[in-house]
Amino acid sequence: LPIVNDISLAKLGQQVNADKPTTRHVIFQVLGSALYYNPELELRELEKRGVTQQVFGQWIQEIDAMEGWLSQKMTVLGLLSVLRLPAASLPQHLASMIPNIISAAVKLAAKMKEDAEKGQKEDDAAIEPEAGDDDDDAWGGFGEDEDVTNPNDEAYMSALNKLSAGGDVSQFLLGDGWDDDFDDLEDDFHSPIDDVEELHFLNDVLKEAYRREPEVYNQVQAALPAETVEGCRVLFAAVDAQRGQAGPASAALS
Repeated sequence: LPIVNDISLAKLGQQVNADKPTTRHVIFQVLGSALYYNPELELRELEKRGVTQQVFGQWIQEIDAMEGWLSQKMTVLGLLSVLRLPAASLPQHLASMIPNIISAAVKLAAKMKEDAEKGQKEDDAAIEPEAGDDDDDAWGGFGEDEDVTNPNDEAYMSALNKLSAGGDVSQFLLGDGWDDDFDDLEDDFHSPIDDVEELHFLNDVLKEAYRREPEVYNQVQAALPAETVEGCRVLFAAVDAQRGQAGPASAALS
């Protein structure tokens, strides 16, 4: 984890003022994963480098520009994972950011929900092609005299060749190109986090935090904007409805 943070945070420092935010969003995916799997350990790494407040501040500022599904999901999971820890155990400057963290996560989760519903409607409205329409245009594959190349494989082999020639691994990871074609490849990534529903995670983390520390989170709720409180209400209701449809076992988890 220290090496991952060294590389990711160094790259974030290089990209903090870049016009194109894609590389920063990739870095926030890495940090979000680390926070999700072990928030205490990751916060310790950030605190050790004295960058906790700067990282979270930059991260929250970026949410309106996040278009990629993976960046959005890992931001929701990563930011909210901080709330799995007792508020008293958080660095003071981070504890004071809890209302901002909740507002950012709720706003992004609501956007993801809206985008998913819009996509579902578009899928439902799509007209399926008639059977046989494409028979005449069926693709028979590449001819025997055609070269079959994959640009991603070529780029990968090129990078490996540079390393084999004595390149520095850390410089390779810190180099340019983190965002090259990343948006096109994002949907190809798979991990156990795929099975984590971000709306359910938000619902469960916020409710558990309130149950664990009601006095603290009463104060937090009083500091939240009205639109965030209403957003929570809407998202909580959506999760309750989803779990209700899934059956009693699922509903019992809320």
